[in-house]
Amino acid sequence: MGVPLVKSPVCLIMAGGSGTRFWPLSRKHYPKQFLKLVGNESLLRATYNRCLSLTTPERIAVCGLQAHRTLLAEELPEINHWVLEPQGRNTAACVLLSALTLKASGFAPETVMAVFPADHHVGTPDRWLELLRNAVHFASSEKALVTLGIAPTEPHTGYGYIEKGGMSAEGIFSVSRFVEKPDEARAKSFLASGNFLWNSGIFVWSLRTILSAFENWQPEMLHQLATAVANGTVDEVYSNVASLPIDKAIMEKADNVYVLPADIVWSDLGSWNAVYEQLASTDGENLNVSGEVLFRESQGCLVQVPSATKVAIIGMENVVVVEHEGRLLITRRDLDQRVKEAAEKFDT
Repeated sequence: MGVPLVKSPVCLIMAGGSGTRFWPLSRKHYPKQFLKLVGNESLLRATYNRCLSLTTPERIAVCGLQAHRTLLAEELPEINHWVLEPQGRNTAACVLLSALTLKASGFAPETVMAVFPADHHVGTPDRWLELLRNAVHFASSEKALVTLGIAPTEPHTGYGYIEKGGMSAEGIFSVSRFVEKPDEARAKSFLASGNFLWNSGIFVWSLRTILSAFENWQPEMLHQLATAVANGTVDEVYSNVASLPIDKAIMEKADNVYVLPADIVWSDLGSWNAVYEQLASTDGENLNVSGEVLFRESQGCLVQVPSATKVAIIGMENVVVVEHEGRLLITRRDLDQRVKEAAEKFDT
């Protein structure tokens, strides 16, 4: 049944990403988190619905860009706690600005904050909830920075990894180190060792603990944003705040970092190939997401084009074809990490 919560956490959904690897469907004015890539709801809405199983609607906050204010409000009209950034400054600034804003709005320092990217897919929500409840309980009783580490199922080179240290509580380990995205050989060695987890980008901590970590490891950033929140000058100073991922800014430096191994069906949906892997029922299946498509002597292909568009895929293997608003992507699935180059070329 999991660990009962003394008090529901605050859930922070980070919704400021650009999703350039999903060009041309994801664009600056309508990025990835608003797309319905798997299922009938947007990734943002799916994340919000998962949070509802962990906490109450009035304890869910969303951090996104001011430029997406209307999109955010239309997608999640239930939200009362908005943290709107004048520009994206990576996840450390997002987390810090959100923590300071929530504290200023009346949340107590001991309030536990669970932080989620807006664009993940979770195929085992009941197990996800059980694990998050355990993480919240641990973070509320210890001065701990907790992250979820996904039990790896393959030597994936698109994820960062976390090496487990010693067990500190039932199912929770200290962190020995964070590792950047490895090459295939290192990824295979990580998988074989059984001691590495995928870095999920999901975090749990109290407001007091994360603000203390910023005081220790990023004092200038804390001073900048604490002063700006107090004075109402966030828009004026935000461009001067360091653009750092929370891993680099805090998690790799602090000594009170813990990881909870998560045996869940999970994907960060970071590319078209990740979408293919979620939607395909068998390896090599051709997927017609939308459009009128003829497949001949082809396998492992994904096609998403306007409904009136007719496409013939003949003699092709493992390619992605996506057309949207006058932009066309054709790529091998194993090269889909380079799709952001097209976004940079055509949508800057």
